Amino acid sequence: MLKAVLFDMDGTITRPHIDWAALRQRIQVPAGVPIMAYIESLPSPQQEEANAVLEAVEMEAATEAVLNPGAAEALVQLRQEGLRLALITNNHRRAMQVVVQTFGLDFDLLLSREDAPLKPAPDLLLLALERFGCTPVEACFVGDGRYDRMASEAAGVPYIHLAHEGGEEVEGLSVPSLAALRACLRDTGWWGRGD
Repeated sequence: MLKAVLFDMDGTITRPHIDWAALRQRIQVPAGVPIMAYIESLPSPQQEEANAVLEAVEMEAATEAVLNPGAAEALVQLRQEGLRLALITNNHRRAMQVVVQTFGLDFDLLLSREDAPLKPAPDLLLLALERFGCTPVEACFVGDGRYDRMASEAAGVPYIHLAHEGGEEVEGLSVPSLAALRACLRDTGWWGRGD
């Protein structure tokens, strides 16, 4: 029985905004190295400078964020079904709070990179499960990227991919928009009678 739905933020609740390739070039992140791992490997002065650039880009994206179609409605519908809702992001907490407050989003739990190791590690998802008191199969994670899928798999949480036009094809459950999420959950038989 489904008890909780966990959501990624950037690209899932909000439309994709950050130009990651440009950001990587600006901070001079080597190919194949995650941005945060690179920043954490830098000596103190450079680490602070790179982190400031990253946070400024994230904050700009948060202040200019636009909700993905169906996001607000999906959250209301899931809340009406009695499900617990979590927002889980690799973003920093202040940027996440800007998005939540700007759009008046109703989540039971907000987790950012200050709370646990970043996705693709499963730690943020496992922390959400612990806080909600549910098992991996009593939740699902909705995301739009490779790290979301990898974190979900590592945590043992069923994954639902939000497909963007022109985005990569993925195996498994996928929805074309968040407006289709409720029907997807019912069709899987995770909860409800399928009506």
